[in-house]
Order: sequence, then C-alpha cells, then structure tokens
Amino acid sequence: MTFEKLNFFEQRYNTEAKGWFEGVYYPRERTLASVEIGKLKANDDNVLHFKSRNWTETEVTGFGIYNYRETVCIQCETGMKDGKWNLIFENPGEKDYKICIAANSIEKIAETVVPAGKSVSLEFHLCSAENVSCLEIYVPDEAKTKDDAEFCDIWLSGCQWKEDDVVKIRAKTTVFVASDSTAQTYEDFYYPQTGWGQVLHRFFEPDAETEESVPEKARYPQCRSYDKKTVIIENRSIGARSSKSFIAEGKWDALLERTVPGDVVLVQWAHNDATAIRPNRYVAPEDFAFYLEKYINSCKARNVTCVLVTPISRRNCDEHCGAFPISFGPYRDVMIRLGAEQNVPVIDLGGKSNALLNQAGPEGAKDFYLWTRAGEYPESAYAGGVSDNAHLQEYGALQYAKIVAESLKEMGFFADRIDSSKVVIKKPLHIVSAPVDLPPDVPQGFALQELHVENGTANFLLVWNDVEGAVSYTVYRKGSVDFQFTPVKTVTAEEKRSSAVMPFVLPASDVYQVYVCAKFENGSESPRSRIIEFRA
Repeated sequence: MTFEKLNFFEQRYNTEAKGWFEGVYYPRERTLASVEIGKLKANDDNVLHFKSRNWTETEVTGFGIYNYRETVCIQCETGMKDGKWNLIFENPGEKDYKICIAANSIEKIAETVVPAGKSVSLEFHLCSAENVSCLEIYVPDEAKTKDDAEFCDIWLSGCQWKEDDVVKIRAKTTVFVASDSTAQTYEDFYYPQTGWGQVLHRFFEPDAETEESVPEKARYPQCRSYDKKTVIIENRSIGARSSKSFIAEGKWDALLERTVPGDVVLVQWAHNDATAIRPNRYVAPEDFAFYLEKYINSCKARNVTCVLVTPISRRNCDEHCGAFPISFGPYRDVMIRLGAEQNVPVIDLGGKSNALLNQAGPEGAKDFYLWTRAGEYPESAYAGGVSDNAHLQEYGALQYAKIVAESLKEMGFFADRIDSSKVVIKKPLHIVSAPVDLPPDVPQGFALQELHVENGTANFLLVWNDVEGAVSYTVYRKGSVDFQFTPVKTVTAEEKRSSAVMPFVLPASDVYQVYVCAKFENGSESPRSRIIEFRA
C-alpha cells in the first residue's frame, strides 16, 4: 500500500468546549480538512513530515476526561475486517522523540521511542467496527491546556495495512457477553454481588463440568471464560462502561479478535449510557442506535450473531403504590426497534425482569438486588450491609440469567444444550452471623464499587443507606500523607434518593480512607459510617 492510496486529513479542535448545558457536557468539536500528500512530503519523497500536539482537558466535575490530538489523520477504506497495520517512522533529528498511535480512537501503540538517526517499525492488529479505518499519530504530552501543548515533528516513511488471511476456527461455539456491572463477574470478596453473565454458564449443559479461567490475552481482570463440554461462555462485561466507552477503550476490538464465525455475542447496554454526569460514558437515547449499529454491523461482517439484550430493570418502585416502572425505557425502545429493522434477535430482559419485580413486590425484590444487612456477610466487601437498587446479588443474577438462557433456547440457539430445570435457584437466607448494634442516625451499608483509574484520576461509586431525617450527607477522605480527614463532597438527601449510587473522583496513586456522615436540619452531624480503605 503506497501513500497515494491513503487519504490524509488535518485534525483540529479550534473552538472551546461548549461545556455543561441542560445537564449534558459538550466537549470540543473536531474538524477535519483534507491535505494533499504533496504538502506532507519531506525533502525525501518517500518520507512524510508533519507536526502533532495533544493535551488533556478535564471538565469541572472531574468525571469527563478528553484527550485532544491535533495531528494528521490517515484514513483507509479497509471495510469491517480484521487486519494488521505496519508503520515505519524515521528520525533525522539529533534528539529522540516518542510516538503514539490510535486507530479508530483506540490507543494501539503507547509511548514508543524513535531514536535519533534511526527508524522504527511498529505493528498492531485492528478488528475494525467501521468501513473506514482512521489512524491518529501523535507525540505524547502531559499538557492540560491547548496553550501548553507544543507541536512536535513526526516523520513517516511507510504505512501498510494487510487483511488477515488465516481462517479462524474453534472446536466449540462461544457465547460472549458484552455488558456492564449488572453482568460482570465478581471476585469472592464481593459476594453476594453477582452479575448475570457470571452465572449464565450454569444453564448450559448443567450436568457437565465447568472450567473457569481468564481468557488468553485478557485486557482486564474481570474477563472470565466458562468452558463446558461443547460450548464456552466468555463474560467480557465490566462495570462503569457504556455502549460508547466499551468501544472507545478497545474492549470491543479485543472481543472481536476472539470471535470466529458461528459465535454469539450478547450485548446489553443502557445503565451507564443514561448517566449524563459521567460524560465519557453518556449516550443520549437519540444517539444510542448509532453505537448499537457498530456492534451489529461488525458482528454481521464476521458471520457472528449479535443478540441485543434490553437492560435489566432497577428496583425503582413507586413508594406510594409499590409498582415498578420499566427502567431505561427510551433505550429499551431503541433496542427493540433496531432489532425489528435489522432482523437482529432481541431478548427483552428489561421487560421480563420488570415483570418478575412487580410479581415479587417492593420487599421481595430486595432478594434480587444487592440488599444485605450488617453482619450478614462478615468476610465480604459488604460486611457493613448494603442497599443497592441497581446491582444484583446471586439470586437475582440467576433469575435474570435464566431468562436470557431460556430466551436463547426459544430463539433456536443451543436448544439441545440449555436446561434451566436442573439449576436450583434459592432465595438468600439473610442469616446475620453477629448482631451489629449501631445508632439509627449512622449511615449503614457504606460500600465502594467500580473503582476505575485512568489518566491519573480515580473514579468510583459509593453507596450507603438513607438516614431518616437527614438533609444531606458529607463524604470525608484521608490520603496516606494526610493528618486528618477532609470533606470530598456534600450530597443532598434529594440527590441521594434519586440515584442508586453516587459517583466520586480523587487523584490516583495513593491509598485513601473514606467515610460518610449524615447531616440534619439543626446543623448536627451523625457519627461516621464505617471506614473504607482502598488503593487508587
């Protein structure tokens, strides 16, 4: 592939970010201007020379982190295929420089040195989810503003893409799960928290043994493979991700790389897509189809079956009548519509889970979700108890996995290998190993979830029980070198009631202790909750 067969564009971010508007954050908008290859050629016609700069902006809440790369983008019509890129960089200067490469916004090559007077050849694999592949070549920079970012020189002497010519086969069909924390696999320390993708394998060949392992080349520890006699369930779900961020972080690319024709991928999103306070994840309902189509089309191109799974309902019952409304209705509607339009199977887990909750009632529904009392699981992360209306405990995970398995069977998938009648699903016994006697005004059920560290920032969720009469809550923290606890954030009682979990952010690279106190109308503050210690 010669340079003449590629398209070159100058990528710029000329205007300031619009910022927060009506509860949604709008980052800088990208502009692309076509560049003739003749303007990029250096004195040597076989070498392209251009400049690059990049900087990272973090919006005011700390949850939205945006890396802006002003550089020359290389575009190539590869189709939705798997292939390998090879790029050759030169350095005619007297100083080393570093290079990074992103493909379709996914970082593929981290900081790599191009030594002075030398050339470097870099290769990476890409499973494209788009017909056009776009490469961004840039020099790493820790600049936090556009004014602080400096343009650096890059010399490129070769750029080639080659489609994979090896036919991928596997002895067993694999069912992949691409979703969020409601489906994720959890370590024993977090029991009884369980994702439905974690227990889905129990309904496949229930009489056969299961070999659990971390998949080859797993990019994050939550990945689990459940190997049965004739089928494999590979759960690649991970908390705090949305349909957008799962692709942007390269997790969809990594999943596609493991697929072979005939595999099945279960795709459930919306829980984090709907969270506008987390800008890097947020996807408006009107944009949801755009991202879902990337999953659908990239599966079709590889002869893999994509099955859309509508998001599980939350325990968000009406306090007056006890009825459970459908959660994430606009997102569910998009999935159902898109399935009909594109002839893609849809499992309405949202509707069916909602029916189970209404049947169980407000109290019975607590058995589905992460509701435990202090002392009930003394060796768990939730030793102090927890009341979480979004995440599942084992009973709920099994009930929802059963819905998914039986729906697949009804659709004609694995009909001879799915048998839910042999899976025993027991309600939790709620045995408290040791009585815990705490004052009624102390926030109980204080727990940390979904810790995610990126770009020097730790994002995490905190959950605790509401305290009767509280008008607000203050979360305090202490780092490893701090002498005392200081406030991190104050949350109003109304904000707390409106969300199952509360998002927080702290600088990374430290060990923190955090606790929460309730505040009352007379200005008094409750005793602190239990202290949580974690490394970020």
